[in-house]
Amino acid sequence: MKLPLMLKVYRTLRKGWQKLTPEAQQALRAFVMSQKSAGGYLNAGGKEDEYYTQFGGVLEAVISPSPTKLMHGLSLGVKEHTRKSDVYGVFFQFLTDEWRPWRRLNGKADEPMSMMTNATCCKLAMQYQMGEVCDSRLVEWLVQRQDETGGFYASEVAPIPDMLSTAVALFTLQLIGEKPHYVASDFIEAHWLENGSFAPTVFDEYSDVEYAFYGLLALGAKAPLTLEGE
Repeated sequence: MKLPLMLKVYRTLRKGWQKLTPEAQQALRAFVMSQKSAGGYLNAGGKEDEYYTQFGGVLEAVISPSPTKLMHGLSLGVKEHTRKSDVYGVFFQFLTDEWRPWRRLNGKADEPMSMMTNATCCKLAMQYQMGEVCDSRLVEWLVQRQDETGGFYASEVAPIPDMLSTAVALFTLQLIGEKPHYVASDFIEAHWLENGSFAPTVFDEYSDVEYAFYGLLALGAKAPLTLEGE
């Protein structure tokens, strides 16, 4: 029986955390705590936000392993921030609820004009979790979204690769047993910021707990990781 997807995500995040040097761990911990307020976690605009609080709660459980913290993080903000047209939100909801998003996607990953990396990853991961054969066409499309730098593009027309797409793609390829064309180590390192987190793209100088989450996910998924039966 396959492990729940969120447990696999959590283990991948822990793997990423363990790859950081003690100094980097200290910096990331300080960053995460700097984003915490009395009522939750702050968004990129500096306001309390249930959606970001969900990321922050999971990161707390990763940094200081705690089943209670993990379940608390997963229980926050999902319904509030996932819309039928928001495939990015659907993917994160998918991590916490493996069944509803499968019905919500409405074939979006199959439409050539609207194929997005995160929606494609969502569909492939769901196929894998349900014991189905992953669509080889979608797998090939996903693999081709990787740049020589190791990062993944959000779509066929995205101008540069980004951390969100890279993290989700690396995790999904690892999940389904497929290898990317390029190693992503240099790409991930290039997005590390002095404040202790990860930037959305190489042109950004800001971060938040959401991208701290994706940075650790990418770091943990860039090397072989045993996810089943542990």
